[in-house]
Amino acid sequence: MRLSFALQRSEKQGLMIELVRISLFLLILLITVITSIVQEGFVNWVLLGPFYAILTVAFGSHLIWFSLWNKLVQKPAWLFATFALDSLLISFLISYSGSNSSLFLFLHLVNILLAGIACRSVGAVTLALLTSIFFTSASLFSPEIKALNFFFLIVLNNVAFFSVAGLAGYLSEQLQSVGRELSVTGEHLRSAEELNRILLENIPTGMVSFTESGEIVRGNASAAQILEVENLLEQNWYNLLPVTRSDQSLQKLDLKYTPAEGQSAKLLGLTISKIYSSELQAHLNIALFDDLTKIRELEYAARQNEKLAAVGGLAAGIAHEIRNPLAGISGSIEMLTQTVTNEDDRKLMKIVLREIDRLNNLITEFLDYARPETPPTDPVDLSSLLTEVLDSMKSNAQVRTDVQQLREYAEKLVILGRRDKLKQAFLNIVINSYQAMNESGTAQLVVRSAETEKDLQIRIRDSGCGMSEVTRKKMFEPFHTTKPKGTGLGLAVTHKILEGHGAQVFVESEPGAGTEFILTFPRAH
Repeated sequence: MRLSFALQRSEKQGLMIELVRISLFLLILLITVITSIVQEGFVNWVLLGPFYAILTVAFGSHLIWFSLWNKLVQKPAWLFATFALDSLLISFLISYSGSNSSLFLFLHLVNILLAGIACRSVGAVTLALLTSIFFTSASLFSPEIKALNFFFLIVLNNVAFFSVAGLAGYLSEQLQSVGRELSVTGEHLRSAEELNRILLENIPTGMVSFTESGEIVRGNASAAQILEVENLLEQNWYNLLPVTRSDQSLQKLDLKYTPAEGQSAKLLGLTISKIYSSELQAHLNIALFDDLTKIRELEYAARQNEKLAAVGGLAAGIAHEIRNPLAGISGSIEMLTQTVTNEDDRKLMKIVLREIDRLNNLITEFLDYARPETPPTDPVDLSSLLTEVLDSMKSNAQVRTDVQQLREYAEKLVILGRRDKLKQAFLNIVINSYQAMNESGTAQLVVRSAETEKDLQIRIRDSGCGMSEVTRKKMFEPFHTTKPKGTGLGLAVTHKILEGHGAQVFVESEPGAGTEFILTFPRAH
């Protein structure tokens, strides 16, 4: 009958079992040799010769098996044969040392336990049966006196053999079950880790983990892209962002971040959480952040559009209601001027007519502002338009002539638009920039451009007096002006023109630090 035993799949575990078996026989051999040397005068080599021969055969067989491990590891019958051989040799050792008080009985138990781990329950029980046969035979044929307690010890040892076999089989099955569960759990953990890594690398939100000292432990690709840093792990978090250390478990804040000198500032929405890392044995900070610059620009543009739409509708209604009475007043005054002979009265009537004309012009601007813009269809080169506007400012006697103009824009910046309207819009912005630099020591106007596949961006920055936050929020509203003789319609009309061209308008300004207009136009296709 051929027995088939299932081996443990782990080669590492099999090697460890074999090393334990070799170590046991080596330990017994060393103890025996040392004892023989210490008690040299009392050694009977006639009795110890076969004993050493059995140990040598056992040790040598394991060395041969260990050397052929890679070839025989997948053959269960060979593995079980080594356990059976060990059982036979151990029985001989017990027979020579005396079965009643032999110190080598524990080797049978260890041998059965290791066989259960390596060959499962069937192997352990089968080896226990062979061990019982070998041990009983060796004990019965030994020269010892066979008393009643002798047979009792034989029965007790046989019971121990089968008990250990059952325990070893149970442990083997449990180890196998735990091994399968650990394998499945490991696969799940690896899958979860891989999924987590993929998600972390592909989410648009930047993620950075850093220690209390600011040393960056990990960061994803979005973080490096938002912060515009190549070697993120080599940076210090507190040197990258103007964030102060805090003991709070959760921080939420918006802050301005400038990637490098001369580059545009970004508005980041930042959330920092503090956790305890068992791996680092220290607290770790997790920072999640997004580039909110575009979102804030869109929110700002939406608020401006809502306010301007409401004011525009009101302005159109008022303009129509006022224009008719003004026409009647103007006609009446002109008729009176023909009948009045007093020169002073004529001067007063001319003043009234001049103010009526001014009101009419104001109403016309209102109506132009409130009139819906038609979609632009003509290609316009913004670079030539900006050059024309900037050249005209050099010959304008009403503004400073010592303003330094820095032109950093490309040659061809084509969009769809109306050239006259765009020229009016750019001229209004540039004139406002010149007027803001009237009191500046060093007057400088910088005009830059940037291009993407979808957009063209124009940035106009001055070194003027800047604006407060309240003024910046109201700058495009009609009638809002900070100039003594201003009507408050120039920038409102400018915003309406730019809005009609599909442009996004955003303004950055700080008192004493100048103002920058950021205009983003859709490219012409």
